[in-house]
Amino acid sequence: MKKNKILAAGYAGILFFGISFLTLGSILPSLRDTLDLNMSQSSALAGILPLGVLAGSVVFGPWCDRFGYKMPFQTAAAMVILGFIGLASFRSVPWLGACVLVTGTGGGILNGACNALVNDVSDDSRRSSNLSILGVFYGIGALIMPLILGIFDYVPYVLILRVMAVFLFLIFIYFSLIRFPEAKVRQGFPIKEGLLMLHQPALLFFSFILFFQSALEGLCSNWIPIYLQESSIYGLPQQNALFLLTFVVVGMTVGRILLSWFSLRYAPWKILWAYLFLTAAGFAGLFAGIPPLISVILTGTGLGATFPVIISYIGSRYKALSGTAIGIAMVIALAGNTLLNYLLGFLPIRVFPLYLLSIWAVMTLLYLIMTRKLDLSKNH
Repeated sequence: MKKNKILAAGYAGILFFGISFLTLGSILPSLRDTLDLNMSQSSALAGILPLGVLAGSVVFGPWCDRFGYKMPFQTAAAMVILGFIGLASFRSVPWLGACVLVTGTGGGILNGACNALVNDVSDDSRRSSNLSILGVFYGIGALIMPLILGIFDYVPYVLILRVMAVFLFLIFIYFSLIRFPEAKVRQGFPIKEGLLMLHQPALLFFSFILFFQSALEGLCSNWIPIYLQESSIYGLPQQNALFLLTFVVVGMTVGRILLSWFSLRYAPWKILWAYLFLTAAGFAGLFAGIPPLISVILTGTGLGATFPVIISYIGSRYKALSGTAIGIAMVIALAGNTLLNYLLGFLPIRVFPLYLLSIWAVMTLLYLIMTRKLDLSKNH
C-alpha cells in the first residue's frame, strides 16, 4: 500500500466533491430562468445540498472506521455521478431536489472520507500542510464547473453536466483499482465511542467553529452570483456574476497553497487569525460596493484556512477514531450550512453582506474563546 497512491485518491476525491458542491450555485441562475423559480424555491434547492452533505457526513465516519475507505469512496462517487445525470435530465422541482439530495449525500461522504484518509496517512508534522493541499484540490474542483459554464455560456448546462459525469466516472475507476487502508475497528460500529466524544469540550469548540465556517462557504457559493445580479449596488449580467464566483474559489485555492507553506513554519492557529480578517474585509467590500473582483478574492482567500486548520487539530487529538471525530465535526458544520442557507430565504437579498458579517462575528468570537481555553500548541 503506497502512501502517494492513497494521498492521490484523497486529492481526487476532494476534487470530485469540489465539482459537485459548486455545481448547484453555478447552475442555479439558469434553473431560476428555465423554471421561473422564486426566491423561496431557490433557497429550498440551495438548502437541500448541504442537507445531503449532512446526511453523508453522519454515516462516513463510523463506516470508514469499521470497514475501511474503499466502499465509501466507491459508493459516494457513484451517487454523485447519478445525481449529475439526474440534474441534466429532470425539469420538475421535486425531482431536481431529489437529485441535489443524492449529489449532496455522495459529496458529504467523499468530503469527510477524504479528510479522514489524508489525516490518517499524514505524519503529525505534515498533517496541516497535507490537509491544506487537500483544500487546494477542492478549490480546483470547485473552479471547474463555474469556469466551464462561464466560458462556454452558449453550451446548454445539461450537456456540460453529462460530460462532467463521464469525467467523474474515470475517478470512480481509480478508486476501484487502488488499495485503501484497512478498517480501524474490527467488530461493531464505534457508536458508543462517538457518543462519548460529544462530551469533549475541545471537539465541540472545533465543531461549532466549522458550523459557522461551513455556512459562510455555502452562502458564498450559492448566493454571491445572485447578489451581484440583483442588488442595486452592482446589478451585473448573469454571466459576469457567474464568472466572478470563480474568483472566490481562486482566492480560496491560493489561500490554501499559502497555508500549506505557512503551516510548516508557524502555528496554524495563529495563521488562521490573518485569514479571518481577510474574510471580513471581503464581506465589508461587498457591503460597501467596492469593485466586486477585489471583494470576492479577499473573501475566497480568507475562507481558505479554517477547515484545514481545524480538521488538522481534530485529527491530531482523536487519532484512534479519526473518522468518527471528523464525522461529528462535519455533521455539526453542515447543520450550520443548511440552517443558515435556509434562513437567508426569508431575507431580502440586499442584506446578504450584513448577514455574512454577522455570522463571521459570531464565529470569530467563538474562535477567540477557543484559543484562550485550549492549549493548541501541544498539537503542533
